[in-house]
Amino acid sequence: MISLITTVLNESGNLADWLEGVLSQTVLPEEIIIVDGGSKDGTWEMLQEKSRQNSLVKVWQYPGNISAGRNFAIGEAQGEIIVVTDAGCNYDVNWFRKITDPILSGQSSFVATGFGPWFKANDSLLTRLIAAATIPAPFEFRKNWLPSSRSVAFKKEVWQQAGGYPEWIPLCEDVVFDLKISKLAIKTEYIREPLVFWRPRTNLKSYFKQLFGYTRSDGHGKLWFHRQMARYVFYSVNIFFLYLSLKTGPLLGALLLLVWLDYLRKFWKRWFIYCEKLSLVSKILGFVFLPFIIVYGDIAKMCGWPVGVYERYTGKVKFEN
Repeated sequence: MISLITTVLNESGNLADWLEGVLSQTVLPEEIIIVDGGSKDGTWEMLQEKSRQNSLVKVWQYPGNISAGRNFAIGEAQGEIIVVTDAGCNYDVNWFRKITDPILSGQSSFVATGFGPWFKANDSLLTRLIAAATIPAPFEFRKNWLPSSRSVAFKKEVWQQAGGYPEWIPLCEDVVFDLKISKLAIKTEYIREPLVFWRPRTNLKSYFKQLFGYTRSDGHGKLWFHRQMARYVFYSVNIFFLYLSLKTGPLLGALLLLVWLDYLRKFWKRWFIYCEKLSLVSKILGFVFLPFIIVYGDIAKMCGWPVGVYERYTGKVKFEN
């Protein structure tokens, strides 16, 4: 038996379309478990109605963060195979079949698929720029990655061996879960084509809050210390070299430009994919403004990480070691 599980919080605007996408798959789960974390926008009432309309849909309310909801859902699931996703996603119609086939065939115990952004026709240029700053493009799935739990499948026993999702961390819970999985002697399979899609942030405030929250939880979980330090060093060195170039002439400025061109190369490659349907003027404007979006996001990351470290080491919030 295969169970699909997800958690929701105030998803009334996305719930119907999301569930339609799940039920439109070429292969369906044998149960769909949805755990509501305490919605105030009518989501819980909608879930109850969906459950009455379709026997596959089973709903609960359970307070707590995403990890708590996922652990509760998996604990209630009847399936020996668990598929985890997020409400609000869009799917290739073959997503569910492709993510479960490797486990059903005995080739793997943990499967992850590629992912990407989905856009609306009226999305602003900023929305697409934020997507280029935050969501990998297909060319980046050539190497293995730490999967987002928007699109993973695993045997229930793997979840048990890993100790479940970490309820002590508010965000980046799937990263901690992935790192636990990587320590287990199991076969992991990566499906490198994008099969699940989600919306990027649509304004600068929510974009800043998203990246601030991610690195804040990195600080909580002692995650990516060298990456965090590299970011501070990179910007400090660049500011110093910019100062020197203004004093000594264009040579250092040219070197600084080359460094930035290399840093931005990956993001510009994404942009050329995500701007495909835009006008030429919009493509050029996006190319010009994308570096500013990247820097703005890096500032959010550099603000978030020390807050998380402070909260961990002052005991303001309790975390696992």
